[in-house]
Amino acid sequence: MAQRGRKGKYNDYVKPRLEEIRRWASAGATEKEFCVALGVSVSSFNEYKNKYSELSETLRTGRQTVVLNIKAALYNRAVGMTYEEKVGRESEKNGVSTEIYQRYAPPDTTAAAMLLRNYDKDWRDKDKQSADFKAQELKIRKALAESSNFDFKLDTQN
Repeated sequence: MAQRGRKGKYNDYVKPRLEEIRRWASAGATEKEFCVALGVSVSSFNEYKNKYSELSETLRTGRQTVVLNIKAALYNRAVGMTYEEKVGRESEKNGVSTEIYQRYAPPDTTAAAMLLRNYDKDWRDKDKQSADFKAQELKIRKALAESSNFDFKLDTQN
């Protein structure tokens, strides 16, 4: 028996543009933007991601670039950095000129703390208020489970 329904657009619209999709993902484009550019619906695109591993792999590698760039920028903020700032000046005599300045951004303690919380397990949950809140939440969940005779597992590892 022949397959029913309309032919999918994956082979014609998506597969030939996988490299382009990877570049879009590495530039930070959203999946909705992919769909508009490719001419496919969001629901079809989600089906394609589940059905075709090459598409999901392309998206994953493209997004890794974004994550790595963000990590590098956060690290630079945490330790301080020197960067170039270009300023365009317009004058009647010389037209437009660009001046380049060297600027220094001092270390940012918030960025440093964020990096440490994410990369050093000794820094995780050092916030006493958050730890207390999590302990209270667990206590309330246990009490609710016992009083209602619910039979479910509590996530006690967080």
